[in-house]
Amino acid sequence: MEQAQLKKHVKWSDYTGVILVALVFMLFAFTTDTFLSASNLYSILYGVSIQFFAVIGFTFLIIMGEIDLAVGSTYCLSGIFTGYLYAAKGWPLWLAITVVLSVCGLFGYGVGVLVTRFRLNSMMVTLGSMSFVGGAAAVMFNSFVQTTYSQQYRAIAKWKLGGVHWTIIAMFLIAIILELCLGRVTIFRRMYYIGNNGATSLLYGIKVNRIKRIAFMISALTAALGGSISTSRISYSSLATGEGLEFSLITACVVGGASLDGGRGSILKSLLGMLLLAMLTNGLSIYRIDPFIQNIVTGGILILAVFVDVRLDKKGARR
Repeated sequence: MEQAQLKKHVKWSDYTGVILVALVFMLFAFTTDTFLSASNLYSILYGVSIQFFAVIGFTFLIIMGEIDLAVGSTYCLSGIFTGYLYAAKGWPLWLAITVVLSVCGLFGYGVGVLVTRFRLNSMMVTLGSMSFVGGAAAVMFNSFVQTTYSQQYRAIAKWKLGGVHWTIIAMFLIAIILELCLGRVTIFRRMYYIGNNGATSLLYGIKVNRIKRIAFMISALTAALGGSISTSRISYSSLATGEGLEFSLITACVVGGASLDGGRGSILKSLLGMLLLAMLTNGLSIYRIDPFIQNIVTGGILILAVFVDVRLDKKGARR
């Protein structure tokens, strides 16, 4: 009887990300000579640690049943905007980054207002925002002479603590802290309530609209932070920065057990999803697989993840 109850309460979907990461890791570990090298594994972690900032606010929105398709464009704009203010206009670096983060955060909050106040679909609003922000990034990119940025800017991404890049340390610390907050802190727990049933949450006095607006602001803010750090890493501004990031984040979140309908999601599991995609890209590159084929693989994973997500929701509804 006890074993039956135990099996009944085990949700294998909770372990999907861990299982997939382990399988992909073993696949490349046993079939390639370079995947397990310390430098290669460190490179994977370092790359993920910068993009991880963008998945923080994105996961909050997914939990509440919303989405931010402008996250990749914001990621791109922030690096270009920072470079423009710093290199072209001669602003102090700290001021340039502060202004960029503030502008992006306010823009995200404005998107949240459109979604909540006027009851607009977040997918459509952020799809328009993606085009708007991407266009602004392109205009700004063409307005100043591109250059390799100074050591001061490049030092942001390259700074190390105990021989480890600070972004890797921050990634694990932030992921653990936010995961604990999602499970124990009231304001974070309310995100799940909103995702499960927004109307009922309103009846219980939860300020649904305010929380969503703040989440949209955080999504834009964290994406902008990641974009500025990414530009610091490559040492110059590029329109390719953050390209397709929104789809990677959707895949990472859903593979990590989040539901596009809301009510499910986890920072740690989103991180596992990002690691999975990074390992796949890295491993397929070691195999010298064409990048277009890699896109097919990533797209296939997204389709499969969404399919599994829908099936799980239907199974839960039948119960």
